[in-house]
Amino acid sequence: MINNPQLKALESRIKSAEYKSEGVGYLPPPEIGLEFSQVPFENPNPFNQALSQNLSVSQMFMLGGKLNAMTKAERKNISISEKEYEAYRLQLISQIKSKYYEIWMNEHHMELREENINLLKNLFKSTEVLYTTGKAKYSDLLMIKAELASSETQYKVFENEVSAALFRMNALLGRDLDNKDLEVYHAWSIDSLNYSPEELEEILSSSNPEIQKMEQMIEMNKLEIAVNDKELIPDLMLQGMVMRMPRGMFLTTKTPVHMLDGMGETEYMYAVMASITLPFAPWSAGKYSAREEELNSTISGLSSEKYDMQRRMISDLKGTIERLKSAGDQVSLYSNQVIPLYKETLEAQLSEFLNSRISINDLISTMQMLVMKEEEEAEFKMNYQMIFSEIESMVGKRLSKTKE
Repeated sequence: MINNPQLKALESRIKSAEYKSEGVGYLPPPEIGLEFSQVPFENPNPFNQALSQNLSVSQMFMLGGKLNAMTKAERKNISISEKEYEAYRLQLISQIKSKYYEIWMNEHHMELREENINLLKNLFKSTEVLYTTGKAKYSDLLMIKAELASSETQYKVFENEVSAALFRMNALLGRDLDNKDLEVYHAWSIDSLNYSPEELEEILSSSNPEIQKMEQMIEMNKLEIAVNDKELIPDLMLQGMVMRMPRGMFLTTKTPVHMLDGMGETEYMYAVMASITLPFAPWSAGKYSAREEELNSTISGLSSEKYDMQRRMISDLKGTIERLKSAGDQVSLYSNQVIPLYKETLEAQLSEFLNSRISINDLISTMQMLVMKEEEEAEFKMNYQMIFSEIESMVGKRLSKTKE
């Protein structure tokens, strides 16, 4: 959660949405203008020959609470970004758990192979003694050696699988890809699902970030309709102007010619102007009505999409719960019945082989079956935990107890 680069990117997106929502609440920038009016070409000095030098400042004011409405609508983008963050976070947790249990399974298989290797080495020594006394055949020794070589090769294969999985795990954790520091806890039991299907469906409907994201998008479009309605309220423009007339003020075109000769005294004047927009004019109002219809259609589409998404998620959840039950039954069957029986069979056959009652082939076959069943049990446990984490990702809530 600390180092994953994609999570950091989504955190930055949340901050970006926060800054954007703050910017919407400000007034448009004021405008300042400087005008040199009626400068003659014969003497193009704008500072002395211009009829008027005008400095103006104007500001647009958005009335009717438009800025507040726009801010509320834009802040919904923060919630949408937060839900995107939470959705990816849950997916990341599920991926990390899946990779963790994959590493555990391969390490578990390595332990099984190591136990099998030790057992075969001890069996080889015992068979050597039997061979010297004529109670075992040379082919028995060769069979044990072949099985020993096979187990050692499988050990290396699983070791390589662990190394390969570590690269992916380090990528998910945002660590150095060559980091080998990962301690896997082996003494654990599968998680228990302490919620009924109905409770899980309720949690999914209220907590799943993808559904919540759709709800936030619907709310944002509703707020944009409110913004659009307020656009029909006129905006106010205020402007102030200071005028400097370096040649004095000319009254009319009928001013006597002798009064136009030379330079008059510099005069200063000011002007104030107020104007409003007319968004409700017939040739403009259609823009806002069309925008409202667009937003209503978007809301209708998002509502249908949310309903369909929720139905599909609940359907997937029901199927996943059944898969979890099946995986749990398989784990229970192998742990409580299949493996204990195979272990008892192996112990009995080992004694029978040392007493020359059965062949080495029967003993090796049982050893292989025991290892295979133990590996299958580990795969069922891994599959169970992966399905469990998948359910957590679906409902948007951690369902297992965190170890203190």
